[in-house]
Amino acid sequence: MNRKIFPLTLILLLTACKASETQLFHKKPEPMAPDPAPQASDLNADQLIARYLTARGGEPQLKSITTVRMTGTWTRDDNTSPITVLISPGRFLRRIAQGAEVTSINAIDGPSAWQLNPRNGIVKPTPMSAKDEVRFRRLADPQGPLVDAKAKGNKPEVVGRMTWNGTPVYKLKLTFSDGDATYYYLDAKSFLPIRVVGSQYVPQLNKNIDIELTYQDYRNVGGVKWPFQEKARSPEINFSQSITWAKIEVNQPLDAAAFKAPKG
Repeated sequence: MNRKIFPLTLILLLTACKASETQLFHKKPEPMAPDPAPQASDLNADQLIARYLTARGGEPQLKSITTVRMTGTWTRDDNTSPITVLISPGRFLRRIAQGAEVTSINAIDGPSAWQLNPRNGIVKPTPMSAKDEVRFRRLADPQGPLVDAKAKGNKPEVVGRMTWNGTPVYKLKLTFSDGDATYYYLDAKSFLPIRVVGSQYVPQLNKNIDIELTYQDYRNVGGVKWPFQEKARSPEINFSQSITWAKIEVNQPLDAAAFKAPKG
């Protein structure tokens, strides 16, 4: 079963993989360290999700979110770039400006799924691969997969309690309708996610690799808590990156034209 990343803040950026093929193929693989054996949980899956929803700001508040706009800084290998993410139901856009004239874009616009990445040789809007389209379509949900999880076809299961990085956590498995899964590590005191583990397909390796995302600096925006810092890493491909959000806005108008592929 493949484990698919679905982070709270909706981002995983392996945009530099093609430029880093030397690292991908010549660094000795270093699989992610396994978790300690879980202990029995005193909460079931429904109770854990209820605590999570309350911690974020409450289910009604989360269900009221119709749009999200996030702007900040993306950092990898000491290089920083502005990043923008726009989300509305059935629409998603991630734009990273990598230099004055180079911009990477991944977008979902209803039935259309397209990408632009000049540094990887994609110099005009091009349909996403089937694997990428599935991943990005899951991101086109401003409320996230744990809100109305079962109604969305997602199956939550409790793995157990454990300690991660010195913090007691509940480990929750969320399986999507196609069998892919993501693991949420909820702080046992705050019930906010501090870690998410899943997998992503890397075409250079022709396989799925494990990805870890960690979250910090939760702040209240529109009555809902959002992490303003997130980090991603995959020891197997010597990959790490971080995003610091300068501004997160909810329920603000988004121009539908922003999601459409440019012509020409």
